[in-house]
Amino acid sequence: MTLFQIYARALKYLAKNRWRVGAVVVANIILAVITIAEPVLFGRIIDAMSSGGNVTNWLLAWAGFGVFNTIAYVLVAREADRLAHGRRASLLTEAFGRIISMPLAWHHQRGTSNALHTLLRAAESLFTLWLEFMRTHLATAVAIVLLVPTAISMDWRLSIVLLVLSIVYWIIGVTVMNRTKEGQASVENHYHTVFSHVSDSISNVSVLHSYNRIEAETLALKDYTKDLLAAQYPVLDWWALAGALNRTASTVSMGVILVIGTMLVQQGQIRVGDVVAFIGFANLLIGRLDLLRQFSTQIFEARAKLEDFFILEDSVEERTEPADAKELGAVSGQVEFRDVSFGFANTSQGVHHVSFTAKAGETVAIVGPTGAGKTTLINLLQRVYDPQEGKILVDGTDISTVTRKSLRHSIATVFQDAGLLNRSISENIRLGREGATDEEVSRAAEAAAAAEFIEDRLNGYQTAVGERGNRLSGGERQRIAIARAILKNAPILVLDEATSALDVETEARVKAAIDKLRQDRTTFIIAHRLSTIRDANKVIFLENGRISEMGSYDELSHKGGRFTSLLKASGIVTDEDEKALPAPEVSPQQV
Repeated sequence: MTLFQIYARALKYLAKNRWRVGAVVVANIILAVITIAEPVLFGRIIDAMSSGGNVTNWLLAWAGFGVFNTIAYVLVAREADRLAHGRRASLLTEAFGRIISMPLAWHHQRGTSNALHTLLRAAESLFTLWLEFMRTHLATAVAIVLLVPTAISMDWRLSIVLLVLSIVYWIIGVTVMNRTKEGQASVENHYHTVFSHVSDSISNVSVLHSYNRIEAETLALKDYTKDLLAAQYPVLDWWALAGALNRTASTVSMGVILVIGTMLVQQGQIRVGDVVAFIGFANLLIGRLDLLRQFSTQIFEARAKLEDFFILEDSVEERTEPADAKELGAVSGQVEFRDVSFGFANTSQGVHHVSFTAKAGETVAIVGPTGAGKTTLINLLQRVYDPQEGKILVDGTDISTVTRKSLRHSIATVFQDAGLLNRSISENIRLGREGATDEEVSRAAEAAAAAEFIEDRLNGYQTAVGERGNRLSGGERQRIAIARAILKNAPILVLDEATSALDVETEARVKAAIDKLRQDRTTFIIAHRLSTIRDANKVIFLENGRISEMGSYDELSHKGGRFTSLLKASGIVTDEDEKALPAPEVSPQQV
């Protein structure tokens, strides 16, 4: 994108307040036009003083102009500040809502810290551009446009100096921007690296403490910041050089105006006041050109940040639900995978031609070695990913034709990591259903065998759980997650390794709560502990993304296949047990 395109898109965010913004901009333009009168007034005062005329009226006019200009500037700047701050707050809220509504696959691919860093840096850049647009950008452009013809009307010879000065500023600015374009983009990439490292380290601070990695991670950050500065310094050097050249051009221009003006005064062609006015014009022009240079620098520095943010915004727009997506109403919970395939880029992982049906109220266990595609299968059901081939149907409705929100309203998930927010226990349970009463929250906690430990806490249901629930034990976190799922009361339940991280005693209590939760719900269980799936109506054994075995627990345990081998490896079936099992049936085709 060109700098103009970036700037134009940045200003589009002000459209919601177009009338207030327009009023502020017009007021600033008027102030800029009035400001041009100041050098003229000053010149008239000098002429009146040198000729012995009446100075009082000119002094009063100049003083009145100054008072008006100051009051008007403060009022306009105050309104511009309020508008810019308010729009930044709105942008953060709006962009946050759009980003977290994106499919989980998008977040996995982009990275949470990257999206957060992009949003925060872009918000600050946009804030600066909006504020300067309302305060100075248009006013500066108008002032420069009006200054030149006003100066020409007074004396074309001195005006040539101002024109040359403007051209020199423009050449210096374009040259420096071309020289530093790649460097500034590199700087932004280094900022992302630094922020990602900080975010990653802080979110895993317990691991860093345990493995004595504090010093190592700090040194690594120091190296990243060195790389950042190594990329930043050359860019800063170029802009410092530009500032020096601009200042030199300004000084030379002022000297030329004085020399030419002195000669013209001596020849009687202009008055001393005209020279003074031109010096005022020159100072005013230099100030406006400096503002214009700062504006160019702002756009240039914001370019990489805003381009990344615009890409993020566009990707959100691309994943917006189609207008014809319908709502998935109340369902009984029958789920069918019909020849479903999905693969990840640059890897062989995924699922391939998976077909099965889970009747309403059935419990389906999905087992297999690590990387077999178990979690991918469940993610496809929740439309974290969309199938590349085949269909997934809920009560006969293709889930690709319904909104994600309505689909997920029918699915409750209990993850291996309970996923608690840094809020109260009550608020975490109430995530299951917004607007639930305190009594409903209590009933859900009781059904999840969580009420006892919650009520033992000093603040009860108002107890803050800490970041990711770190003030609670693993079993307590899981029971809150189960209470959340109970409160949601969805017809489809997903248990993703919900008990794998628990001790035996805690697992027994959590499993009892899960068994209550599974009643009358279509349940999918992903489990490595095969002892937790004995009650499943159907067991699906995944291997390399394909269904290698499918049947009831007893059928597969007697089959002597991969599932039996897994049971033996888990110590659930011994060699003696296997010998006691009846021989698998042999079909006529196998004889």
